[in-house]
Amino acid sequence: MQNNVLNVYINKSLSGELSYENEKYIYNYTKDAASVVSLTMPLRASSWVSNSLHPIFEMNMPEGALKEAIKNHFAKLQIMNDMNFLRLVGPYMLGRVKFEKIIEEKEHIELDTILNSSKESLFEELMDKFAIRSGISGIQPKVLLLAHNKTTMKFEHFIVKSWQHDYPQLALNEYFCMRAVKNANLLTPEFYLSDDLSMFVMKRFDIKEDESYLGFEDMCVLTGRGTEEKYSGSYEEIARVIKDVIPPQKRKESLKIFFKALMMNHLLQNGDGHLKNYGILYENDFEDAYLAPIYDVITTTVYIKKDIPALKLSDGKLWWKEKTYKTFAKLSCGLSNKEYDDILQECKNAIAVTKKEMDDFESEDAKVLEFLKNLRECWREEI
Repeated sequence: MQNNVLNVYINKSLSGELSYENEKYIYNYTKDAASVVSLTMPLRASSWVSNSLHPIFEMNMPEGALKEAIKNHFAKLQIMNDMNFLRLVGPYMLGRVKFEKIIEEKEHIELDTILNSSKESLFEELMDKFAIRSGISGIQPKVLLLAHNKTTMKFEHFIVKSWQHDYPQLALNEYFCMRAVKNANLLTPEFYLSDDLSMFVMKRFDIKEDESYLGFEDMCVLTGRGTEEKYSGSYEEIARVIKDVIPPQKRKESLKIFFKALMMNHLLQNGDGHLKNYGILYENDFEDAYLAPIYDVITTTVYIKKDIPALKLSDGKLWWKEKTYKTFAKLSCGLSNKEYDDILQECKNAIAVTKKEMDDFESEDAKVLEFLKNLRECWREEI
């Protein structure tokens, strides 16, 4: 039975116990628990029971290449079910919720080494070294690590992503898409591109100066869905969650940010703006919640020519006409016609500025230049 029980911590304080019994996942808060484990799971004496792993606990479970790397390494020792994955990766899990025990991260690397290294196998070495400590979701190969930043003279937490042959130049793709998002005056995490273009590096936005964690929950959690359902639902549903979760004084601005991000997805042709790519940050609970910075934006149509948006809008999945966006802006986000026009113009300007940055990007690699040309051609300048 002990193998089916895990301690759950929030910012190093014991919060409760997760168990698996009779094919059900059961979470119980401790009597003196001071903070919610999720906005969807308020403090209470009775158990939180689920037929599948609670969305907040599944949120940062490894996926794709990272999951396979961990599974292959430990499969001979134990069955790699959800509870055993959490037991292994849980102490290092992304965010404030940790499992089984608290481990202080000490091993680190220089940020300059990641960004400036000429070693072709560096990411594979990082995977070997940090995979077990990388409780993070997503199909794209990525690791969590602690790096020393010479600019700030601090040890900081980063997510390092690489790319596979199926998606060439994915790091370069994400870098310029995120540059466009930033040029649209949307808040983004601090991000970098390695000199050899093999890795996209993003500073984590959920860690405070005192090394404690903000609460973070993506829209899968907030809509009660598991990770495999991240392409379910609609953008109207996300807008409703924002209205329900974010306090009134921040609600209008959050809806404007969300709408602008959706416009950028259209212009950048990002068909992967799913439920896990939008989230809420908070200190304690609903009263101080706000929209997380924009992250994980790429142009998917450069790889999948006829790709479509990740979620529904107006009950359809397609690159919608302006009338649909205007209706959504007004009815779901409460924006005026002027606010709509201002946001759209800001997004168009961001595309133009970033295209100029792409034109000025220096490379002697013909494949890189060809990719940037194709990327540029995918981007739209009108709705």
